[in-house]
Amino acid sequence: MTTRPFSRFNLWLLVWFTCAYLVWTVLTLRAGLFAAIDASSDTARLQPDSPAAQIAAAFTLVSHPLVLCVGLMALGIWAWRGKLRHLATASIASGLLSWGAAVLVANSVQRPRPPSPLSTALTYSGYAYPDAHMAVVTAAAAVVITTITTTRRPPIAMLVARLSALAFIVASGLAQWSMNEARISDLVGGMLLGGTVVTAVLFVARVRMLPVMTIRRQASTNRPHGGLCAVIYNPHRMADEMVFRRQIANELAGEHWEAPLWLPTTPDDAGQGMVATALSRGADLVIGAGGDGTIRVIAQSLAGSGVPFGIVPSGTGNLLAKNLGIPLDREDAIRVAVKGRPRAIDLVKLVVDGRSEAAMRFGVMAGIGFDARLMSRTNESLKRLVGSAAYVVSAVPELLVSPHRVEITVDGVRQVRRKAVLTVMGNVASIGGGLELMPDADPTDGRMEMVIGSPTGLFAWARTALQVITRGRAGNSLEQYTGQQMSVRVDEPMPYELDGDTVGEGCLFEAEVDPGALVVMAPLSSASHS
Repeated sequence: MTTRPFSRFNLWLLVWFTCAYLVWTVLTLRAGLFAAIDASSDTARLQPDSPAAQIAAAFTLVSHPLVLCVGLMALGIWAWRGKLRHLATASIASGLLSWGAAVLVANSVQRPRPPSPLSTALTYSGYAYPDAHMAVVTAAAAVVITTITTTRRPPIAMLVARLSALAFIVASGLAQWSMNEARISDLVGGMLLGGTVVTAVLFVARVRMLPVMTIRRQASTNRPHGGLCAVIYNPHRMADEMVFRRQIANELAGEHWEAPLWLPTTPDDAGQGMVATALSRGADLVIGAGGDGTIRVIAQSLAGSGVPFGIVPSGTGNLLAKNLGIPLDREDAIRVAVKGRPRAIDLVKLVVDGRSEAAMRFGVMAGIGFDARLMSRTNESLKRLVGSAAYVVSAVPELLVSPHRVEITVDGVRQVRRKAVLTVMGNVASIGGGLELMPDADPTDGRMEMVIGSPTGLFAWARTALQVITRGRAGNSLEQYTGQQMSVRVDEPMPYELDGDTVGEGCLFEAEVDPGALVVMAPLSSASHS
């Protein structure tokens, strides 16, 4: 996969900061080139308890590395809640790594700080070169600039952010210099080291850091696609709806699409009506953002239309996205939704108790009994707090449930009548967390899989879990079936779930593969996976 323009820009910045830091360090510590300038720090500039000294001390305290790292952590939490995973990782790592790197190098160099009449200040501690305070200030300023860029603020906001960040760096340096806490060479060394660390983090985390004019130039030179894109999203899954809308609009504008058609879901309509509106308006692309339930409803409604479906995972499980290699970072997912390659996948049509007029389709899995009760039992607030781990908590009461009798038919041939606890029909392999319940499942092969098992008691469930973890290499407590048509009959009504959402109850479940029913925008290569 070719390097993206923003990756090249980040790499260029990383190389520049690294070389500048190394050259500056040699000229400062070995050549003594800046000795005359640094000598100015041997003279006291502020008197203790003077108004100027108090202002400078207050500023250095507010911009202390610990304060900035806490602020960056808060920014990271906000970004993670908004599904900006790369930005969240970079925000938290940048401050901590910049601080740690500066302290590590300073302890190695052991250059003392200049004499200061304000040596009792909290910020007057440690060795001088490179200045850790300035390193973290630079990293924090860069993260703020990157956040403004990632959230697609208007160009004027980006310009103001850059100027404000530069002013913050300069003010921090002046405050320390005026308090005789660091020499000019110490401050510049800290700034260059902080720039090196933060650009390295942003490059590794693949966070966009393009300047305003570069973004405009990239948008104007991309090959135009045109057409209308309808965006169907669950507003309750958006930590910051306006940021989401700006990111979508910016990506579409860069490819010269029309202004998007915004179609938020409602408590009464999870997406069916929105898809109908999108198709009636002649949408050339539908982007869906939400949890597994919202994505399933949109996929079901788009089945057979041929209109490409771009998925922006915004829930807890995001199983279809994970199985298709769609990034979980929202910015990356939006890029795939707009610029990915169309890929036809199968859906599975399910009829419950012979009600063909109410047939449903799913792309991931349908579970009868155990996992349906598990899904309904799991607390939504706990899911938002700890993610998929919430299912583990809810599973404990279900481990001792007695099995029920089922009759299995595959491609019209009766296979078995037995007692079971777990019955799952699926179209994909992974159930999240690196676990593959049906390792042979492929959403493009025109077939579906079924897993059936009857673990009762903790030891039986442990054997079943081991089989799933080892992908069938340890234990055989689960029976596997493959076919194009399957049916499951139970003796009494059982709850069932589709793609993680409990839908209702039934006794007869008839499933049939609908080959190539849905066109999904997929990553151009495995390198796009998150």
